[in-house]
Amino acid sequence: MFSFQRQNGQWQKIWRQQQAAGPLQRILAWLVMGVLLVAGFFLLLLMLVLSWLLIPLFYWRYRRRMRAFQQAANQAQQQYQQQAEQQSPSGHRVIEGEVVGKKEE
Repeated sequence: MFSFQRQNGQWQKIWRQQQAAGPLQRILAWLVMGVLLVAGFFLLLLMLVLSWLLIPLFYWRYRRRMRAFQQAANQAQQQYQQQAEQQSPSGHRVIEGEVVGKKEE
């Protein structure tokens, strides 16, 4: 408890000294804080505009890669089908129909 009271007293002493600072120090502190806020705002604005410019670019690159992947997959499938047709001369024929069961009496 005594440590807390001692620390609290030190903080109050420092705060009183800062309150007694001259007007030049206060103006300088306000100017520095204002410049930091404006710089932070412009940095945030720059990142926002940069993201607006880069998101369509990344989306375009993603779609281009996906098209290339799909084309490669289609070519591989066509090659597989050609190999399968070459291996079986009769080809694969599907006969559609309906199975009718006869009841034995």
